[in-house]
Amino acid sequence: MIVIIDSSKNQSIAAYLKKLWCYRNLILIFAYRNIQGKIAQTRLGIFIILLQAIILTLVFGFFISRFITFSVSYPYLLFAVTGMMAWYIFSYIATFSGTSIMQNRQIASKIYFPRIILPFSYGLSVLLDFTGWLIVLTALLIYYGIMPSYNFWAFFLFLIIDVITGLAVGLWIALLSIKNRDVALFAPLIIGIGMFFTPVFYPVKVLPEYLADILYFNPLACVVEGFRWSLFNSPFDIRFLWGFLIILLLFITSVFFFVKKDGNMADNI
Repeated sequence: MIVIIDSSKNQSIAAYLKKLWCYRNLILIFAYRNIQGKIAQTRLGIFIILLQAIILTLVFGFFISRFITFSVSYPYLLFAVTGMMAWYIFSYIATFSGTSIMQNRQIASKIYFPRIILPFSYGLSVLLDFTGWLIVLTALLIYYGIMPSYNFWAFFLFLIIDVITGLAVGLWIALLSIKNRDVALFAPLIIGIGMFFTPVFYPVKVLPEYLADILYFNPLACVVEGFRWSLFNSPFDIRFLWGFLIILLLFITSVFFFVKKDGNMADNI
């Protein structure tokens, strides 16, 4: 197969996506490199990812459960783990994809390829971390003797929304950090603060009505509540889908502007 390299600065979205398809194997290569970079120099190797999920579950789950003053219809540890899993996937993708261009500027500035592959590769490599969280969640379900609800089919749909949310935020961080390097430095802090505005450790019902109304526009609230609905059949307000529509718009615009900037990106990084 012959691939014609055209790095024109005003290429169409369709032409860029066609080119991206030709380089699809490169996404797998970068995703594998991301995983290798994470487990390199560790004696536990790939098991460090599972251990990380276990430690976060024990520290946050058991610690916060001592201070809660509300109740849920199933064990709180399961409530917390589903929230932490959704948040971890998002924060991993948003943080690392947001810095992927600057971290790989030596490659991105000297070798031509669709540079959107760099942030996209984290949307793929995060699936290994998701597997670690899924093993922890499965072990807890077995321990508590709880079967997933009949809504389980939707679990992976909300996982896709989670990945899209992380990529949308990460792409915008990557674009803005090209012009201002400080964006990449402050982005992880802002993302971390955002966890407190997402029902990771608390149910929406404990919030005043005016604050709960704001959460309907939080894409991560849609994912977290969707995870719980699909697994435990907990109430899911259809208004949370407003958050999905917002992140879908954010993702489309981020891809659009990334494609437009890709042509002269090598000159600015």
